[in-house]
Amino acid sequence: MRMISKPLLAGGALAATATGLVWRQVREQRQTGEQSAPGNKFLRQYGPWALVTGAARAEGLGYSFARHLAGRGFNLALVDIAGDELAARAEELRAKYLIKVRPIVLDLGRDDFLDDLLPQTADITVGLLVCNHMWTPRDTPMIMEMDLDTHLAMLNVNARAYTALVHTYGREMVKRAQGGIVIVTSGAGLQATPYTGAYSANKAFQRTLGEALWYELQGSGVDILVTAPGLMSTQGDALAGYPQWMISDADPVAVETLDTLGHDGPVLIPGLINKAFMATQTRLLPRRMAVESVGRFMAAGLHKRQ
Repeated sequence: MRMISKPLLAGGALAATATGLVWRQVREQRQTGEQSAPGNKFLRQYGPWALVTGAARAEGLGYSFARHLAGRGFNLALVDIAGDELAARAEELRAKYLIKVRPIVLDLGRDDFLDDLLPQTADITVGLLVCNHMWTPRDTPMIMEMDLDTHLAMLNVNARAYTALVHTYGREMVKRAQGGIVIVTSGAGLQATPYTGAYSANKAFQRTLGEALWYELQGSGVDILVTAPGLMSTQGDALAGYPQWMISDADPVAVETLDTLGHDGPVLIPGLINKAFMATQTRLLPRRMAVESVGRFMAAGLHKRQ
């Protein structure tokens, strides 16, 4: 079986490498401007306010979403637990784009977080929700090595909070027959990833929730998109053990996601390299071989002993 998997994996790597130069060119072109789609039309459909979670880190995908939405004229409600960083991002956006920015410092792992969040958005119309926040232990313990409290805390942040946000703001959108929801999952949500199995399971929950919503809300006026980035340059040196040609920047992911919302779905795999890699894992390989190959890939990237 492994003799079969190696050529298939090599083929996927070759396809990804062949598309690499094209993707880099597209990425460079898209990074030259903040606004790649007709801003007024997008704003009319999903404005006037966007709520983006996990938006405090300057290098993060949430802040990239916030920048590109600001470039399209959106006012922003930004939610994160890191107060000082969030305040700095809000000030940067106000100064550059001359929009309204409402930083909301909040722990989305709390059972009652909506009690604090809803009063702070009661006077605005949230036409676009970007669920981007996540939490996972930095040392990536295996499932049985992680204590139960950590598992439950991850579920609170990565599953329960997603459901609460999508349900609460999504129902208001359905009432208005207008709006959009972006659920940021991961390639790990499309394929089990040994050594980060709990994170992968959380991301799979987000993906399947979004896929079902996409179908159920067709014709409602509310657009749903699940975006599943691969490895990204948002984690500092945490991904130093992985092939660097596979790591994408945040801006192209945010732009492709926003450009796809309302035009395709339910799941977007941003970037040609990521598309080729995930096609190999999820379509070409039998399930067992896919899990085994990803397990070896993760072990090498995380320097885990098998």
